[in-house]
Order: sequence, then structure tokens, then C-alpha cells
Amino acid sequence: MSPKHLGNIVAAAGTLAVLATPLAGQAARAPDSLTAIGLAAGAPSFRFTAPAPAPMPQFREPDSLPCPQCNPKKHFWVGAAELLALQLIPNTFSRVVNDAEWAKVSFKSWGDNLTLPWQWDNNAFLNNQFSHPYHGSTYFNAARTNGYNFWQSAPWSFVGSLTWELFGEVWAPAPNDLLNTTLGGITLGEMLYRVSSLTLKNESRGFDRVVREVTAGLLNPVRGFNRVVRGEAWKVSRTPPDWRPTSIFGSVDLGYRRFSLSDNLGGSDALDQAYVSAELVYGNPVRDLRRSPFSFFQVQGALAGGNGEAGKLTELVVRGSLAAKPLGSDSGTGQLALFMTYNYINNPAIAFGAQGFSGGPSWNSQPARGPSFHAEALGHVMPVAAVGSDYYVTAEGRDYDYGIGLGAGGRALVAWRGIAALNGTANYVFVPVISGFPGTHQILATSLAGRIYWKGRIGLGADYRRLWRWSNYYGRTDVERHASELRVYLSTALPRWGSS
Repeated sequence: MSPKHLGNIVAAAGTLAVLATPLAGQAARAPDSLTAIGLAAGAPSFRFTAPAPAPMPQFREPDSLPCPQCNPKKHFWVGAAELLALQLIPNTFSRVVNDAEWAKVSFKSWGDNLTLPWQWDNNAFLNNQFSHPYHGSTYFNAARTNGYNFWQSAPWSFVGSLTWELFGEVWAPAPNDLLNTTLGGITLGEMLYRVSSLTLKNESRGFDRVVREVTAGLLNPVRGFNRVVRGEAWKVSRTPPDWRPTSIFGSVDLGYRRFSLSDNLGGSDALDQAYVSAELVYGNPVRDLRRSPFSFFQVQGALAGGNGEAGKLTELVVRGSLAAKPLGSDSGTGQLALFMTYNYINNPAIAFGAQGFSGGPSWNSQPARGPSFHAEALGHVMPVAAVGSDYYVTAEGRDYDYGIGLGAGGRALVAWRGIAALNGTANYVFVPVISGFPGTHQILATSLAGRIYWKGRIGLGADYRRLWRWSNYYGRTDVERHASELRVYLSTALPRWGSS
């Protein structure tokens, strides 16, 4: 893949991860908005197998250059110091500059947090469901960018989160913060590590090198810091092969969506929004499922405006492969796959955030001629799931219930290479409330989407989505909420649809 294509893809995909400007967009539209619950996104409609990049002018041939980062050394104490700094910096800034009460920790607050019961955190949805997971991603990368692999880095998110809950703030430790920061931190952390790897090219020099290093540093600040400190940001060496996926695809959509909302309490509304969404599909959804964790992953997200709002983060969805086992022969057309998931959905129809896992059979058929086909049936387990509540509101800004999410979903996609695609999804999630207003939530989301393409670059699409939420409350009126969403959009693909 040329540097131009690579830069374009990262510009579309990477901006989201650091600045919370997310991506979304699936060939034939995989889930976002109403249908992203449970993350039923499957394989992309079309995939691009990246050719070897053209060699840049060098004083030495790239293959003859040393590759110290192919087998990086582990720097435990550096990582531990960075983990501590990632706790001290936000606490000190909040205490000194903002005079935040929660940041005024003391020996007494430490003793209280070690001995008194834990309490569920009542901060606003964005803070608990996005900010905490993002902070956890920096803990993860304190290890990942210091020589540790995925599995070795995962405990660092837990240790960092537990340390913060006990010693980083005055308020009592919160189980939802611990789970959101740990699980979300692992998912976002590995995604950001791999996306930042896409921008880096150790053989490059001059202005090209500066742009690549700055971009990687914005995507993954811990990595950027370590590369500068170790001199890796300017040393010419060989780029590790595992920094490049077997294939890559990105798309950006710009369009209009209309929500129609109603409930059994007599409420109804119609809302119109302009939106921009984008997606990055990393790796091959068949061959890479059995490789190292996140050798295949998808990132989707959206910003929307209208109805008095502008540039609101309405979606950030990530799903990364953990392991897979072939079903039947070893051809890879049928596999039993396990994924790690992160969901942030906050639109006029529903607020839903969850960290968890999905697993089940996946089938792919890609004949040399004719349409390709993908189908999957997945079960969902979400150790922590947040659903917008009709009755629970706190002074700190929390207006949602917490529980354990259990559910299932399916997806079927048919694609005519370089011409069109048709995609259908359905997801169901059951959430018994653990913290919030007592009761249960059930959510069912379905979608049907179609796209047509022109020269593989420009697409025109339409989606229709339906969502039902049944909330049964103890001692209060139950709520049934129905929502529909119609989308029309123009999209562009990088490098292009059907270039596999």
C-alpha cells in the first residue's frame, strides 16, 4: 500500500481514537447507531490485501537494516514509572488547577478506600463510558509500548485502574469504573497500538518521518513519548513486519438521518441530524482470526449534529479478535470465533455502553466469480453494561442504569464485488439492573442496509433501522420505547471497494 493510501486511512480512522472523533461505516453498513448494540459487525464487504510498500530512498536497503523493534526488550521499570505518572498527572492537574474536591487525596482517604465498601460511580455517561476506558488504554500502553505483548499488557489496565480507584481520588472505589477502565482500556489500548503502528515507518526520513511520528504520538501518546525518549523517533531501522496487517480497508460516510421516536407514556418525536461516520477494518476476517489477538479488528464511530447539538460523539464501537477454531476442515470458511468488544452508543434513540465479549460461529464464502457471502451468529456477555434510565437521575449527571448484559445477535451480508452490497443484522440484549432504578431492560435492534458503488471509490447507500426497548421497573410504570432510523449517505473508500 502506498504511503498516500496509508496516510489517508489513518487520517480517517485515527482521529477518532485520541480526540473522541470516531469512525463508522461498514460496506453495506455494519452496525452503528441503533444496530451497534452487541457489536454484530462482521467481515467487511470487500477487503484490500496490501501490497508491499514501495521502498523509500535509503542509504541502505531496508532488508539490510537492523530491526531492534522486531523483538523489543521489556522495560518493566520504565513502564511502572509511566503507570504512576499517568495517575499523578491528572490528579495533580485537577487538584492544583481545577481545585477539584475529588482529587484532594490524603492518608485518610486512602485508608477509607481500603476499608470501606465500594460504591457505584454516578458520573455522566461520556465520562464513565468513554473517558475511563480511554484512560485505561494509556495504562495498557505503558506496558505494550515497553516490550510486552497483548496478554502481558492486559493486567496493567487492571492494576492501573485498581490503583486509581484506591489512591487516585477521594471518592469511594467504584466497580463500574474498575470494569470500564480495565476491559475498555484493553480493547481501546490494543486498537490504538495497532493503528499507531500503521503510521510508523522506521525506514523513512525527513518531513515524511516527522509527519508519521507526530501522527503516531497523537494516536498513542504513551508510545510517542517512549519513541522520543529512546531515540526511536528518528533512528533509521527496519519496520517490524507485524506492524502491517494482511489487509486493510477504510471508509468515510457523510449523510442525513431521521429518527422517529415513541413510547407508551405518550411521548413521540422526530429528530433530524447531519452526521459523518467512518470505519477502519484491520486484517483479514477469515485467516487472521486464529492469529495473535486483534490481528483482525474493526473500529466504527460517528459524529452527529442538529437539534441544537453539533459535533456530538454518538458512537464508538470496537471489536477485536481473540481466538478462533476452524469448524470442520481447516479451510477457514467456517470458524468458531471469540472477540473482545467495546460499545459506546449515545443517540436520540438510546444510550448504551458496554465492555465485554462475543463468540460463536462465523461463515464466509468468496467464490472467484459471483457474490461473496458472510454470516455469523454470536452470543454476547457484557460484565458491565449501561442503559439509559427513565427514572434514575443523580446530581453528578448519571441518568442510566448499570447491569450485566447478556444477549445474542446475527448478521448476513451479500456483496457483489465492486458493485453493491446488502447487509442485515439483528441483536438482542437483556440487562438486569444492579445499580440504578431497580428493574430490567431488554433491547432489540435490527437493520437492513444497501449500497451501490461507482468505480469502487464513491458509494451511495441507505439504511433502515428499528429499535425496541422494554424497561420493566419495580414500583414504577414500565416503559416501552420504539425508534426507527432512516439514513441516506454518500461515502468514499480507501483504497477502494472490491480491490481484494
